[in-house]
Amino acid sequence: MSSSLSRDALVDALRDAGDAHHEYEKGYLGGSRDDAWPGWYAAFVIGRLGDFASPTELTQWLDEADGGEEWAEDAADYVLGELRG
Repeated sequence: MSSSLSRDALVDALRDAGDAHHEYEKGYLGGSRDDAWPGWYAAFVIGRLGDFASPTELTQWLDEADGGEEWAEDAADYVLGELRG
């Protein structure tokens, strides 16, 4: 794991990905749900934070991450746990 990757930075990037993806679904997809959202989020987050994981791994981890109201926090914890192995 990149030593510069912090939980807070990952949470912020996931929240920003969510906001941007919502606008993408609303505008570009005309309100349709994007079933490929984990890959979209992974590309956004890696673009923001760098190559701390492969796009394939991050896509899988985001798809597997559970979460409720605080999804970004829960997903960040899951991803960090996977990175630690």
